Amino acid sequence: MKKTALYVAAAVLCAAALAGCTAGGAAQGTVAATQAQAEATRSISVEAYETISLTPDMAAIGVGVVNEAATVEEVTSQNSEAVEKIIGCFRELGYEDASMDTSDIGLYPQYDYSGGESVLTGYRMDTTISLTDVPTEQVSDVLSAALEQGANTINSIRYFSSEYDEAYEEALGKAIAAAKEKAEAMAEAAGAELSDTLSITEHASNDYARYSSTNGYLDYGASSTAMRAEEAAMDVAVMPGTVEARADVTVVYGMK
Repeated sequence: MKKTALYVAAAVLCAAALAGCTAGGAAQGTVAATQAQAEATRSISVEAYETISLTPDMAAIGVGVVNEAATVEEVTSQNSEAVEKIIGCFRELGYEDASMDTSDIGLYPQYDYSGGESVLTGYRMDTTISLTDVPTEQVSDVLSAALEQGANTINSIRYFSSEYDEAYEEALGKAIAAAKEKAEAMAEAAGAELSDTLSITEHASNDYARYSSTNGYLDYGASSTAMRAEEAAMDVAVMPGTVEARADVTVVYGMK
């Protein structure tokens, strides 16, 4: 009996010792993990952007035909005839049908309210003819030809660059470099140093100036123009100016 009791006591002591060792190891592991986590949360997040200016080499234009007549039949006939002439002149200039489309077609009754009641006086019809894939050096000739064939409004001119992708990649690289310079200055001011790059986020780019033979995009915003034919000379003068490729990024760096 005494030997059995001694064996049991020894087993209990060993178990307690092992439990103490395991508890100590777990505590040390927890402390190490907490320190690593704390170090990982030491970070700097910075935003930066870069803009590259480009000379546009392509354009998309929109010209319109506005007619008024006494009947629906008359106004649609006149409008369609002018639209067909404009499309025909675009074809003669070498443009494919895939680069053309008609849009913003509207038919509106016109009323006279001068006598105190509405009296139908006729109809007005508007049609926009859009043409894409126009080299910038041909924009003036295309507009002049359209005006000569019956277009009486110029609704939009939008410029693009076929080198946009290359310029955007360059802007991305410069934006990331600028972000690192900002982060280094911030870390130095905080008495720390940068470690690894934890993440890079590219924000949605405003790539309206990106040329694609399938974009067919006409912007009626800041770069568009609208005028009546009688306000424009038949020899239309245009200045493409520049377009921009802008890259915006957010970069997160670790600190040590």
